Amino acid sequence: MDPDGPTPEQRAQEAMLTLNKNKQLMRAICLVVFFTLAVCMASVAIYLRSWELMFKVEELQDFVTVTNEPDDACAIGSDRSQWIAGRIELFATCEARQREDYTRSDKEIYDLCFASRQYDRDSFCRRGTEVQILVFNVTNPADVTNGRMPSIVEVGRKSGGPLVFYRDCKTFDTNFEGTTVEYSEYCYHTYKYPATEGEDLNQEIIVPNVGLQEALGNSEYNMDYVVAVVWGTEGLLKLNATQATVEDFIRGQLLSFSWPNNFGINFLNAFSPATSRAGFAAKDNAHQLMKDAVSPLSRTCTVNGTLFNKNQCISMANVMATFARQYYESFQTDLVHPYGLRWQEGAGLFVKTTIGNALGYYSGYDDVILNYLFPKKVHWNVVPSESLVDVAGKTASGAADAANGVFTAGPLGPHKVVTAEVTRLGEYESYLGRERVIEFDWSGCRPRAPDGQVVVNQDGPFPPQCNGGEERRVRGSAGDFVQPELWNVNSLQDSEQARRPIFLTKLWRAIDLSLMETLTVQAGVEKLEVQEYNVRPEGLREARFSFNCAAEYRAMADAGIVNRGTDCDVPVGMFNLAPVSNQIPYLWSLPHYFLVESGLYSNPRENLDGLLTPTGPRYKSVYYVDKQSGKVVVRAEKDQISVRLYQAEDVSGSGRDPNLQISMFTKHAAVTIPLYWSSTTRNSTEAELQYLAEFQIRFRSLWAAFIACMSTGAVALMFALFFGMLLYREQAERSVREKRKRIATDLDSAMPPAVEEEQEGLVHGDGNGEANGVTKERSVP
Repeated sequence: MDPDGPTPEQRAQEAMLTLNKNKQLMRAICLVVFFTLAVCMASVAIYLRSWELMFKVEELQDFVTVTNEPDDACAIGSDRSQWIAGRIELFATCEARQREDYTRSDKEIYDLCFASRQYDRDSFCRRGTEVQILVFNVTNPADVTNGRMPSIVEVGRKSGGPLVFYRDCKTFDTNFEGTTVEYSEYCYHTYKYPATEGEDLNQEIIVPNVGLQEALGNSEYNMDYVVAVVWGTEGLLKLNATQATVEDFIRGQLLSFSWPNNFGINFLNAFSPATSRAGFAAKDNAHQLMKDAVSPLSRTCTVNGTLFNKNQCISMANVMATFARQYYESFQTDLVHPYGLRWQEGAGLFVKTTIGNALGYYSGYDDVILNYLFPKKVHWNVVPSESLVDVAGKTASGAADAANGVFTAGPLGPHKVVTAEVTRLGEYESYLGRERVIEFDWSGCRPRAPDGQVVVNQDGPFPPQCNGGEERRVRGSAGDFVQPELWNVNSLQDSEQARRPIFLTKLWRAIDLSLMETLTVQAGVEKLEVQEYNVRPEGLREARFSFNCAAEYRAMADAGIVNRGTDCDVPVGMFNLAPVSNQIPYLWSLPHYFLVESGLYSNPRENLDGLLTPTGPRYKSVYYVDKQSGKVVVRAEKDQISVRLYQAEDVSGSGRDPNLQISMFTKHAAVTIPLYWSSTTRNSTEAELQYLAEFQIRFRSLWAAFIACMSTGAVALMFALFFGMLLYREQAERSVREKRKRIATDLDSAMPPAVEEEQEGLVHGDGNGEANGVTKERSVP
């Protein structure tokens, strides 16, 4: 061992010094590495959040919105023409293709898809909207006519299941401007099963005659004197009425004991359709007589140029009804044309017709009573077919009528739907040219001046009493899209997701759908998360026109002093459609009166035999919505149309003379009979579901990657801070040690030598300090 070499203590100090230097270096390296990692992860996260994720959001927004702007997505390489008829998935975000498809019918889009594919048509091609229908057949019309409970059965295809029609609607005069599109449309229907169309749609059913109900709805006080007008005049001719016969009948009323000469001749000359008498004017003359007899304001009537007092008018009106009954009952066991029933079975009140005619798929059936007022075929207008010329003509006529203050329930102009504004995507701004719904309170919303002048503009402003003072704007989704969330770009509040308004065209108003649950549907091998919405009682209750419904307003409304909501006299969950159906007393509800509340008015199901209590999803309106895109991927709208039979003798507040006995169909009970119920379905294709599922998956993966990068960056930053703190502490400690050494060195250099020697003696002495101290002390002179 080298005596001059470093001691073990020195070597240990050198090793510790080297280790400290290496440790410091490693800590510095870790600091740099973790800080760099944090910066990289933050950069990646910012890229994912601000670029990649937002790019996908913009791509989805481009898919769901339609604007009137050019788009690079319409070109594939140098070819800029394939977008017109190319595969839709290649041009999903092409604005020109979206606009073009907006003008095409479902059948045209289906044919285009079918022609461009060979092996995957089922995944990419959708035939379009399906309307599934079950009609109700009344099995005991004779009992119903005599006041008993109706018995009904559902009728569908001959082989079982509902009748199914394709609905294809094509737009015209389509104009994309700003964030909306304006368009008119015409629709046509096609039976899904052409091989069995004859046997399915030619099945005979017995149903309430809505033609008669329309005639009554357009008569004074909804009375059926129009029956006496049509059949009474016919009876005078067919039963060979003579002057003596009619005079005996008239005097037998005992309402007047003095009559002018030849009043029987005047009666026949005015009301007999014989060519030698009134001819074609007979029904018009009889109609005027009936209105004079019914009106409480009329005191006289003129028959064949002779003036008669009110009692005499009533006597002649009753005789017209007598001849109508005799003519009606003269058929005995023969069928009454055109109703296909015997008079004992309630022919006229009911009709036997085919399903195709009742639904309007065929031309409809004849009704001689209605034809006097409105010469047309009768049907329920469920699956009719129209042409562009038909709709354009109705629109022009309706616009002219509305401008002149004439009520019309037809189109007044185009629809307007939002297509390019995310917060209102898919919503109606106007329906059939209407921005507000005033048809259910026409007299309150557009009253005429006393001189007959139109004083309220078609678009308002409307009087304060309109709809009971509540503005009813056209609102809600048109059925294809609702407000999307687009990941977090258009975040929706819980209240906005809990209720979604949808405009029901049959109902002429919006109903708020309620969020039921979030679930997944199969999208190929993937899953698409959707929100399920249903029609619930609160939505039905809020959609009612139910102003001035209190009992004290009923007499005021009958007297014309105040207006009353059209839904006041129907149970909650049902809606009166008579104002927009030419006064046919149609009632809307869910199938089998599902969600109809029993309160002041009983559920109509309680007065029907054969109608099942609705349970389960079969009777529910269901909508599946992809929250991210707002796309309604599954739509199954259920509804039922019933008719409430008018009761001519139960007219309150009419002021009608009790001696007037002109009614023909008065024995039936106050009953509501269902006509049909339908399910209108429109579902996305498997390819569309996969496309939307890919967005959800991509959003989730990008968001997960963003969170992972941010978390990793945060952890790396924490480690960098940790190593930075260690380096700082070590540097601080080194600085303290060096400072202490400098202080010690400075103190040593500042002390006198004697003190130093004394301190060294005290430090190095081994018991001799005192002697040394004495020696030193003695050596001092």
